[in-house]
Amino acid sequence: MSTRELRQLGIDQTTLELYRDYGSLQAVRQGWHCSPRLPDVIRLAWRLGGPLACVSALDLHQAKEAGIAISAVSVPQPLHIVVPANTPRTPRPALIARRWGIAMPCNPVIHWSTADYLSGDRQAVSRAVALRQADHCSALRD
Repeated sequence: MSTRELRQLGIDQTTLELYRDYGSLQAVRQGWHCSPRLPDVIRLAWRLGGPLACVSALDLHQAKEAGIAISAVSVPQPLHIVVPANTPRTPRPALIARRWGIAMPCNPVIHWSTADYLSGDRQAVSRAVALRQADHCSALRD
């Protein structure tokens, strides 16, 4: 959830800090928070800029349909994410690794589309959009 959404629910800065201090919420990136139970692959996608897209989203949809726990889904390389078309920039992977103390993530494949970004949920784009993206993704052809 964004900090703005938490504020709309009546959570002030002090309460937000208490939630983080006690582990009920974790910062994902500036202005965004998540449950500590959020799977690593989704947390990494959001730290890099947005929800899963393309083949990464298809992996997630396939796992859900098979009844596989999302936490068991491995991080595909490279990770495909989607950001709104008007996003000024995305964080550099090296900065993400330093900031969050994680292994250096590879450079993500970024799909820039506001419509795609809004197509699914906060975890991934819709299955139909992921299929279309995978069909047209130049990174898969390289």
